[in-house]
Amino acid sequence: MKSWILCIPVLGVAALAQQPAGKLEFEVASIKPAAPMPMGQMRVMMNADGGMLRYSNVSLKDCIRVAYRVKDFQVEGPDWIGNTRFDITAKFPEGATQDQLPEMLQALLADRFKLTLHRDTKEHAIYALVVGKGGPKLKPAEVTTPDAPPDGPPPAPGRGPMPRGAMMMMMDPSGMHLKASSATLPNVAEAISRFTERPVVDETGIKGQYDFDLVFSPETMHGMHGMKGGPMPPPPGADHPETAAEPAASIFDAVQQYGLKLEPRKAPLEILTVDHIEKTPTEN
Repeated sequence: MKSWILCIPVLGVAALAQQPAGKLEFEVASIKPAAPMPMGQMRVMMNADGGMLRYSNVSLKDCIRVAYRVKDFQVEGPDWIGNTRFDITAKFPEGATQDQLPEMLQALLADRFKLTLHRDTKEHAIYALVVGKGGPKLKPAEVTTPDAPPDGPPPAPGRGPMPRGAMMMMMDPSGMHLKASSATLPNVAEAISRFTERPVVDETGIKGQYDFDLVFSPETMHGMHGMKGGPMPPPPGADHPETAAEPAASIFDAVQQYGLKLEPRKAPLEILTVDHIEKTPTEN
């Protein structure tokens, strides 16, 4: 049975603090190609605290969305920016804060990958995440987490609790399982967007952090190299197809358990279009 796990710490988008004069850059940065993972598996880590950035198995699309404070579906460019993966370690300069991480990432991408891009606003087909007729049925998080991502790697599956502010996703024959601990509605909407034909935009107006446990059949998979959407094969050892688990409900049905629904709409979205980016970074 092929499965994959993706842990995405919640990354803050706070306003920039007072910055030193001149361009703000990492003091030192190491960028290396990520080691190949077994077919059908994926693990991504994005941590930035204690004056260090530690990204493992990240795509350049991941880095661009953090650097420019946008969602995954707002970045357009060659397909490989979502599939080619890197391990990045970088040290903050003295006096820099985590709020200034996006500016330092912008400088890193421009310097090491020669990234140039431009912004547009386009009318886009979306799914709006809204409150259903019966009202929300959300489970407030027992312990909330700040915008900063949790320290250290998440536990292996089934070994200890999931870090607050992280999301864990796993595919098995019953469908896609998405678990979120202390997540906001915008975080959940962005995560769902990886598995729908249209980007999902939170329009619930609901604040706060909540726990989610969704099981659904993905419409598609964006930027998940080696993974495919659609019905999953039966588990190894199954003699007949009918012995496989029943397929999961659609994502539309899955969100209804939380008193939410997805409505097809059109909306103007800011889009970042990559004009140029190198596949190989300059040397460390």
